[in-house]
Amino acid sequence: MNTAKHADAEFGYGAGHINPIKAVDPGLVYEATRDDYIRMLCSMNNTLFSKCPQHIEGSPKDLNYPSMAVRVEENRAFTAKFPRTVRNVGLAKSSYKSNITTGSQINVMVEPSILSLKSVDERQSFVVTVAGKGLPANSMVSSSLVWNDGTHSVRSPIVVYTIKPSN
Repeated sequence: MNTAKHADAEFGYGAGHINPIKAVDPGLVYEATRDDYIRMLCSMNNTLFSKCPQHIEGSPKDLNYPSMAVRVEENRAFTAKFPRTVRNVGLAKSSYKSNITTGSQINVMVEPSILSLKSVDERQSFVVTVAGKGLPANSMVSSSLVWNDGTHSVRSPIVVYTIKPSN
């Protein structure tokens, strides 16, 4: 989708189409629990949700979800961090290397850049940091992080924007 033709391009689709054959063996999965969703709703000061603990830290962008998006102030430098955890549902001993695709308007880093997994069901955490010198009004920049072990490719779209989605 081209943002010149579709203003909400990056918000118009998800991480991709499901390939039923590959879905049986994804390699890594992002898991979000009920408590993760409660923290997300409470961090948004959601008045419709009454089960919020007294003090909630974090923000909606901290939800352990493959997609990462952040709205930034126009023409102002920014840094956003996305903590994430994946679970190995592939081979017991696997190593995933990160590959980031991005344009020149933002810098994206992932730490650590390699996940070395020793067992099935092992969880590993990483942080994606997105930074830039500022984006003009009504703009949207997309990027992606792909974890690859030579067999599996696990893609996470990343969007930084200054516009408000129309939906």
